[in-house]
Amino acid sequence: FEAVDWEATVYLNGKQLGAHKGGYDGFSFDITAQLQDGANELIVGVYDPTDDGGQPVGKQRLEPEGIFYTASSGIWQTVWLEPTPAAHIARLDITPDLPGQALRLVVQGAGADGQSVEAVALDGDTEVGRASGKVGEEIRIPVPNPKTWSPDSPFLYNMRVTLGDDSVTSYFGMRSIEVAKVGQYLRLLLNGSFLFQLGTLDQGFWPDGLHTAPTDEALRSDIQQHKDLGFNLIRKHIKVEPQRWYYWADKLGLLVWQDMPAMKTEAAPTDAARQQFELELREMIDEHRSVT
Repeated sequence: FEAVDWEATVYLNGKQLGAHKGGYDGFSFDITAQLQDGANELIVGVYDPTDDGGQPVGKQRLEPEGIFYTASSGIWQTVWLEPTPAAHIARLDITPDLPGQALRLVVQGAGADGQSVEAVALDGDTEVGRASGKVGEEIRIPVPNPKTWSPDSPFLYNMRVTLGDDSVTSYFGMRSIEVAKVGQYLRLLLNGSFLFQLGTLDQGFWPDGLHTAPTDEALRSDIQQHKDLGFNLIRKHIKVEPQRWYYWADKLGLLVWQDMPAMKTEAAPTDAARQQFELELREMIDEHRSVT
């Protein structure tokens, strides 16, 4: 489940698989033991207090007015199912090292502690670097004379990672982000050079689906329109988008400033609400740390 707002409890064939709190991050379950021959019944129960609770809600309100909008509850991002080996790749943590002409990769696995992985970086179909290592440990893949990623030239390398019988493909961009002095002032540098970042405060609400875009092409067209209007940046305002939205930002060439969805703050948050906010913030960062 890529996102269910807000507290989801999932059952398969009458047995509870688990529960998850957080309306903007993904979660999954291994359903092997609960599967049966023939038909299977999957039930998702959702509790969502919206702004009556203390959780992150962004612009959502039960009584929308002014700068606040109609709330979404339940499943609002993609739900999908895949068969995997018992030991499989769960996530790729990708960090480009532009000065070092390498990609730093940590392969997160499930049921695969200490197992070996191999990663290959490709320019199109041409191999440019290869490295091996262990699940959960950093692997450095050489990327000699790297082609950089920028809004004007959003070049993306392909990648293939193999763990035993499991193999996944992905992509990455070679770019650096840093804060450094240019003249008298601190500036944001992209690939070692100052780039004036010009963008919109993009809130990601749709007239027909609220949080949910009607199609993948709609996500693409929204980002393409920013490009066509001359922007090089989107500030994604107190909402987290589906992974495909970030793919199109990478592919079409748009920098992203990512907000954390806000809590309703008329009153001081409880300790439990603070802990939940930090939990959802850390999860959001982990799920998007590899976006170019």
